[in-house]
Amino acid sequence: MTSEPSDGHSIAVLITCHNRRETTLRCLESLGPQALPEGWSLRIVLTDDGSSDGTGDAVREQFPEVTVVDGDGSLFWAGGTALAWETAGEADYYLWLNDDVVLEPDAIATLIATHGDAGRAAAIIVGATCDPDTRRTSTGGIRRESWYRGHVLDPSDEVQRCDAFNGNIVLIPRHAERRLGRLTAAFSHYFADADYGMRANAVGIPCLLAPGYLGQCRLNPLTDTSFDTSLSFRERWSRMVGKKGYRRPREWWAFVRAHAPRPKALYWSVPYLLFFLEGALGCRVRLRKPARHRADIA
Repeated sequence: MTSEPSDGHSIAVLITCHNRRETTLRCLESLGPQALPEGWSLRIVLTDDGSSDGTGDAVREQFPEVTVVDGDGSLFWAGGTALAWETAGEADYYLWLNDDVVLEPDAIATLIATHGDAGRAAAIIVGATCDPDTRRTSTGGIRRESWYRGHVLDPSDEVQRCDAFNGNIVLIPRHAERRLGRLTAAFSHYFADADYGMRANAVGIPCLLAPGYLGQCRLNPLTDTSFDTSLSFRERWSRMVGKKGYRRPREWWAFVRAHAPRPKALYWSVPYLLFFLEGALGCRVRLRKPARHRADIA
């Protein structure tokens, strides 16, 4: 795969972290070996969202070239990424990068080449990750089977079109940002990345999954989530609708209102009805789709 970009292209790398110092440092270390085409440059902006484990100070010490901005612990992924985006200012491209991703050395070059071959200035390029233990796909492009149900695509040797995506590795050109704007303020953690991809497709901006795995990222365990049957009913409900819950009612409604067909109220209520039905059955049957990572559209 080849690409011949003009000189002077800048990429602003946007990262958010909270209390996983060593994980964040490994992610930043993986940016060092990236072989960029001639004339391309990176600048890195990291939002440290209220870490109490010294992550921000460690980054400042070990990676002085990284711009670190401080959050108060209430931003989560979407808010932290939005703050980093605002801080980065104007760039030719913006790279969303989750701090639990370890990039392959050719990851950014592959994203750049895929964009160059796409022939569309606004094309958004997504990178897939695999779990280092199982070698299974963990995050990447999402293919929709309906407005609410989708599956994460396994990467191949070819570029694949996707309907939405996880925000772990995503290259967004300035041309796309000008049309779509930045992340929707209605979402704090879940939905923001899927919403961005679905909005892009709605206005004709292609979202493309790059060939191969571009990084490693472990699947999130179900422990201490609303799917953890060792927790009490009340605790599981709190995990579902709490600050990092995957079905916070107000944010779920914002997503449904933006993307669901009618009757919207019915679609909004389904996850909660299934949760209570699971509880009535003693959690012997799992009726909801586990959100092991931010891979499900809904």
